[in-house]
Amino acid sequence: MGSSIIYNWGTFHDRVWKIEPNGHNSLATGETGSGKSTLVDAITAILVPHHKIVFNRAAGAEGRERTIKSYVRGEHKNVKSEFTGSPKPVYLRDDTNYSVLLANFINRGFNRNVTLAQVFWLRSDAV
Repeated sequence: MGSSIIYNWGTFHDRVWKIEPNGHNSLATGETGSGKSTLVDAITAILVPHHKIVFNRAAGAEGRERTIKSYVRGEHKNVKSEFTGSPKPVYLRDDTNYSVLLANFINRGFNRNVTLAQVFWLRSDAV
């Protein structure tokens, strides 16, 4: 992969984030919660049909704890509702924002580049 660009995906918020392995092997390291799985899920969202994705699999998730909607809205924690006592998600973004994912793939042998893009937004509470 040549490079990846992320805008408003999960906790990658309000600015353009760029990763540039430029065809080399890369290793994502960092503390728990630093965004490693979020980065893998962004690349997965570009390459895999949405109905087949289990997000957060890189972190060992079995269920559907993360969704495209939670990534677009930037869900980053849950707080207990003072009225019901049940957890309520807290978002970085409202439903007027959008997310952009780009991945550029390079085949140096054929001198070819391909860029894949996904743009996500909410309409009627659905992505």
